[in-house]
Amino acid sequence: MSKKIENVKTQAIIYFVSVFIASLVLFPLLDLFWTNIITHSEFQYNTNEYIIQPLIFSVIITLVLYVPLVTRHNKNAKETAKKK
Repeated sequence: MSKKIENVKTQAIIYFVSVFIASLVLFPLLDLFWTNIITHSEFQYNTNEYIIQPLIFSVIITLVLYVPLVTRHNKNAKETAKKK
């Protein structure tokens, strides 16, 4: 597990999948807590709130955190290729 992944695109995909899985678990749990403890209303599971919204959240977070890294990596790779 100590092996570092050098490819930034692979890191972004792994990060996206891990954030998506975590948000698939956390979004319903937090809403269940909110509806039962705070508002005392009924919990209703629907696809839009617990699958589509975590998917959009994961895409946005991955883009915000990894687009600068990918572009920097590509720029450095092009500069290295020009030097050779």
